[in-house]
Amino acid sequence: MLFRLRFLGMIAFVIALASWEISLQAQGTTNFAAWKEAKNADDISEWARRLLIRDFRDVSGPAREELLAKTLFALKEIAADSNVVPSTRYNAILTIGQLVSQEANPGSGNLPAAYPAALPYLLDLYQEAEAPHYLQYGALLGIVRHTICGMEPAQRDRVIDLLLETIITEHSVSEIALDLGTVPLESAVWDWFRLTALDGLSALKTAGMNGKVVTELLSVITNKSQELEDLCRRQDLFTRGEWEQTRRAMELASKAAKTLGDLDYPSATGIDPEIITDTFVTFIKTVCDIEHKMVADAMGQDNSSLLPTVLIEQIVIDLKTCIQSVFWGIRREFLTGRPAAEHSFFLSLKSEAAKKRAEALLSALIELSAFLDEGDKENRQSTTDGAGANAPKKFKFDLPDLRDMLAKSSETLAKMGRKNEDPPGIVCVQSSRFYDLNVDTLL
Repeated sequence: MLFRLRFLGMIAFVIALASWEISLQAQGTTNFAAWKEAKNADDISEWARRLLIRDFRDVSGPAREELLAKTLFALKEIAADSNVVPSTRYNAILTIGQLVSQEANPGSGNLPAAYPAALPYLLDLYQEAEAPHYLQYGALLGIVRHTICGMEPAQRDRVIDLLLETIITEHSVSEIALDLGTVPLESAVWDWFRLTALDGLSALKTAGMNGKVVTELLSVITNKSQELEDLCRRQDLFTRGEWEQTRRAMELASKAAKTLGDLDYPSATGIDPEIITDTFVTFIKTVCDIEHKMVADAMGQDNSSLLPTVLIEQIVIDLKTCIQSVFWGIRREFLTGRPAAEHSFFLSLKSEAAKKRAEALLSALIELSAFLDEGDKENRQSTTDGAGANAPKKFKFDLPDLRDMLAKSSETLAKMGRKNEDPPGIVCVQSSRFYDLNVDTLL
């Protein structure tokens, strides 16, 4: 009897010791109280990095879950405290988005498993009407990280809807509350949100129920094409603001096109391949038209403040970005001789007519890209500013050549449109809950 009592006592001691060790492990070493002190603001990003590495090193099982829960709670408190320095609150949100339940195995190629309990908090914060924009953006980065690392199926539809709403919502200054003390969100910053949300859709790869994701992305490209077309109709020279507007419109539409190429099409339903091709054709044609206007305007100025080489360089960058994005949107490959990727839009085309239209567009893209690289076919010789292989290369065309090529490309693309049919409609979402915010200055 005495032996049995001693044996049971030993078991109880071992259990208590194990529980104490787990509790000790789960305590972590981060002093979150110090995070709230303004004097430490410059050190927080480094502290956050150490937290993610040091506190969770060799911690697994129940101890890791307990530590994750405690860390999430502490970081949420910091993010919610309006008396804390904004940069610290932002770093707290970023850290929440980087919490992982399981580290990636070195050399395995697998991604870490994002901490599932963090995602609902990030989603709620992103939709919180009173949240400062910088916290919303930090939450959005965390949401995108969960799309990359993986998430619970129950959250997937909510995440897709949230990302889509962000992407399709157009910025409208007139609808932002301009109460005393409120800082309106600039359109360039909102485009930053939209570009980040596109990263999330790229990672998820789904075309959506009945092709919903595809439809919404096409609407974004169509809206931006219409915006560029409206700018192109202006008779006056572009102001600096209009130049920036064209840059942002092309960047957003290009990334939407690239995102379309990241989706998996074989299992998709409710998709009209002709509309996708139409949208790409219209977009590239509109880009050619507006770049043509910029070249023509510059050539018409006697004392242009913009050097021809600077203008050509910017136009080449714009065109190359758009061409590569649309090429990827069709083939999930850049301008190479390799076959189209397995789940690409191009390989999902069933009819020969649809394939021929897509191939015609690809040919036009290749021709335009070759001109940007090598100049006119009849004069493709290596040209440098000086002797030697390391000398900087000059563009192998001038402004008149570029103007003529853009006009030719626009004319070629115009012939690819479907005859006797209306173009896809313009869909524009002008208002959103994201703008009814009481904002702090975005960091």
